[in-house]
Amino acid sequence: MEITAIATIKTNEGTKSTLDLDIPLLIDLVPARKFKVTQVLESLGHSDVEVESENMEVFNAKSTVNGKKQETTIEFGYALRHGDRLFVLNELHDLIKK
Repeated sequence: MEITAIATIKTNEGTKSTLDLDIPLLIDLVPARKFKVTQVLESLGHSDVEVESENMEVFNAKSTVNGKKQETTIEFGYALRHGDRLFVLNELHDLIKK
């Protein structure tokens, strides 16, 4: 098992997905995280990406996908990776507290 950074992506259409960023640590600077949001969305086919930060973990983006305007929220976090499975750390924390 290893720790990896993840991005939980929620769209205004209600879809939610988790993307393994395949890096062990995120830089704790807003400009670096904004760049990562833009990079993630562009890799998923978004263009004209504009990013605003709520805090160091949550970012809101406006972009265009297939000619349609899209609003996306990206929340950064960490997970344990075991093979092809991800165990999000805050979910593990909640499970252990029960």
